[in-house]
Amino acid sequence: MTGKPKILLIGMGGVGSIAAYSLTYTNKSDLTVVVRSEYNTLKTTGFEIKSIDYGHIESFKPYKITNSISDAVSENGGGGDGFEYIIITTKNIPDITPIETILEQCYDDESENKSTIVLLQNGFGIEKSILKKYKNANVISIVTMISSSLINNVVNHVGSEFAKVGYFPNGNLSSKEQELSCFKLIELYSNEKNKIEYDPDVKWTRWRKLMYNATINPISTLTDCDIGRLNIFGGDETLLRPSMIEIINIAKSDGCELPYDAIDSLINSDPGVYYSPSMLVDRRKGNYVEYINILGNALDVANENNIEAPILKTMFWLLRCRQMKLMEEKGRFELPEIRPGPEDGFEISYKW
Repeated sequence: MTGKPKILLIGMGGVGSIAAYSLTYTNKSDLTVVVRSEYNTLKTTGFEIKSIDYGHIESFKPYKITNSISDAVSENGGGGDGFEYIIITTKNIPDITPIETILEQCYDDESENKSTIVLLQNGFGIEKSILKKYKNANVISIVTMISSSLINNVVNHVGSEFAKVGYFPNGNLSSKEQELSCFKLIELYSNEKNKIEYDPDVKWTRWRKLMYNATINPISTLTDCDIGRLNIFGGDETLLRPSMIEIINIAKSDGCELPYDAIDSLINSDPGVYYSPSMLVDRRKGNYVEYINILGNALDVANENNIEAPILKTMFWLLRCRQMKLMEEKGRFELPEIRPGPEDGFEISYKW
């Protein structure tokens, strides 16, 4: 790989758009962006960005935009080693599109110059399926605290970009190799407007992020209330605080001590703004939500370690039922006209 390092960024939602803009602003890499549903808009008029860090950008259009991963790969020499980094910012929804199926189109685990996989996504345990399939993969975690959403082609970025970059340990690779790939990405990503730092403890950081994502996100989604309204309507002490304590207890059973004093700052995050978390935005758009990697994987740890988490468990099953209903509405499966009983042994047959 010569010249500027080539980066493939997949997904241009609220978080992905700011990541793409930061990389473009820093101008140390050759960036190609894959975007599907908003491809025509991004290609012609671009996204408007209202950013606490970068100000008002009337039209942001990355230099290289494609609407498919295969096109991005072919335009960069073909094969699975054309990019130094593959940054995935799409929603992590394994019951709809497993990450491995995305990587099949752009990653070659046997290549001498194989890409480094970067997961700029929410959730816990999101690396496991990748490392199971790709034994030699170098997988980086980016956890970002950003408060950015994309609605009607406008990116509203209300929380300064702060990202922690670390690696998911792979015993087939040296820790030195994995660390170096993190520091190089930090160099490509960092500028005077954002704060990007190395993360020596990805596991702890992802548990810490779940204090927000596994509580505020699903509660906002299930109540159709932004954070401000949750505060005003009485959700702080009845829903938010007890669910955050459940996450703290599960994380502790997994060897990670999380700070109780973070609860108040999370409950009162984004002051002065009626901010709608990303999962709520997806629900309002009629999109699938990433409840498995945010709630399900945490509950797996709770079950393994005999930790009670009644609020998180209830939210998981409410979101699962909603997700299944959405799959039915989108035609992913059909139910029989006559409701089957338990004795019928009925199983859903998916069309894809």
